Amino acid sequence: MVVALFASISLATGASAETKIKNYKLKVYSVSEAPILIGADAEGTTVGDIRHRTGVNYRTLAQARTGKKSLGRWNTIAAVVDEDLEKQTDLRSLTGHTNFHDGSSITYLGSSVVELGKVPVLGQGHTYVVVGGTGKYFGAEGTMTTRLVDVDKLIFRTIYKLIKE
Repeated sequence: MVVALFASISLATGASAETKIKNYKLKVYSVSEAPILIGADAEGTTVGDIRHRTGVNYRTLAQARTGKKSLGRWNTIAAVVDEDLEKQTDLRSLTGHTNFHDGSSITYLGSSVVELGKVPVLGQGHTYVVVGGTGKYFGAEGTMTTRLVDVDKLIFRTIYKLIKE
């Protein structure tokens, strides 16, 4: 009887003793190493080409510039799935993982439109969907937005907006 009463109150109010939703905002500075190009030829990027990027995350821009006190590493695989020669852009499908030193990780994916053959430009950014994680980010959902803030050192400001139950 008590269990049935608790279940009906939970259903009526939308509340649950087990469901606690927490919102997190995590900002890091991601330094990119040179990409590994797979399938790219001298004439530029075409459908089917893949870019594999890796790098290191830091809490502050100053740490990213000096390479001190990293939080962990990240890697992405971006495949060119379509191109628009008239607009000189290509569409890339991206899968990425961020691995933190404490053993936690965040996984994200999505797509982005990029100018054909162009390296990232200052201020350019993309948003991807967070599809999960491990450790303290287990079951996380949300978004990951990255924006280039330093062209010379290829440093991106990366913001994770996470929702965890």
